[in-house]
Amino acid sequence: MTMSGAVIERRVIDRPVEFRAAPEGSSSPGILGGYAAVFDQISRDLGGWFEEIAPGAFGAPIEGGALDLKLHTRVIARAEHDSRLLLGTTNAGTLRLFIDDIGLRFEIDLPNTNAGRDVAELAERGDYVFASFAFSALEADYREDADGRFIRTVLRATLHDVAPVADPAYWGASAQMQRAFDLEAARASLSPAPAEPGEREATVRSAAATMTRETHPALVNRPRKRGI
Repeated sequence: MTMSGAVIERRVIDRPVEFRAAPEGSSSPGILGGYAAVFDQISRDLGGWFEEIAPGAFGAPIEGGALDLKLHTRVIARAEHDSRLLLGTTNAGTLRLFIDDIGLRFEIDLPNTNAGRDVAELAERGDYVFASFAFSALEADYREDADGRFIRTVLRATLHDVAPVADPAYWGASAQMQRAFDLEAARASLSPAPAEPGEREATVRSAAATMTRETHPALVNRPRKRGI
């Protein structure tokens, strides 16, 4: 189903970033790389629900396996998602993004700035061990698995930025996403109350048709509750 007014979300990937020396003669303190997103991998608990990124969510790769930036426009790299710690941009060619069988991979030519040198030092020492990405989910599907986990599969998304992070502060959804996600309503939509024998088949068909053409109840804004 297609989502309108999608919020920007952040996720941390539990795969180590890699640091290597810059080419000889370069002013860059080094190149930082890793995976910003991994396909078909169930996330950690995001507050009672889980998530996976489908292959193709960021579009098909173009020549050389690069991300098709026509679908995402400008993507930036920032340490800790902080605009004061800018590391690279796709329009300058200092941030490069690729799609392969594993997921969405990035390479950053770290700048010869305080932020760039700090990131190089911390990555080389092993202090930066996680990568994070910010995205807007444009289309998603929902299911409940055999273990009773409610899973959102992101089918199409717009990428906004990638970031090395020292602390996995974004294992869960953003506060805005948590307020928009009504887990009980989502589960109810997948597990309707038992219908009379003659009505059951028609009810299932009707619910399936509604889900394919309307926004999922999990994404409908609800009144903000105290403490959320």
